[in-house]
Amino acid sequence: MPCRCVPAVDITLYRTPVSSEGKQAQEYFERKGVAFEDLDVSLNPIALKIMEDLSGQFERPVIAVNRQVFIGFNPDELDLVVPSLFDWS
Repeated sequence: MPCRCVPAVDITLYRTPVSSEGKQAQEYFERKGVAFEDLDVSLNPIALKIMEDLSGQFERPVIAVNRQVFIGFNPDELDLVVPSLFDWS
């Protein structure tokens, strides 16, 4: 599939390895072909603290895209702010 130029995004995924929503988010970013930082909060207490500060909770994955914070995985919301590197049309 042809790649196309897209705006740069800064994405951080805070999750635990057993979270199904976290796994879905990871696969979503991989399918889009965008780079993202994948932080396992069960192994990284600093990342857990940042996740709690950003979202006020720690039960669901938290996704930071540029300055926007998303709690849980909602592909419809993410599609509005995360470009795809691939032309699917």
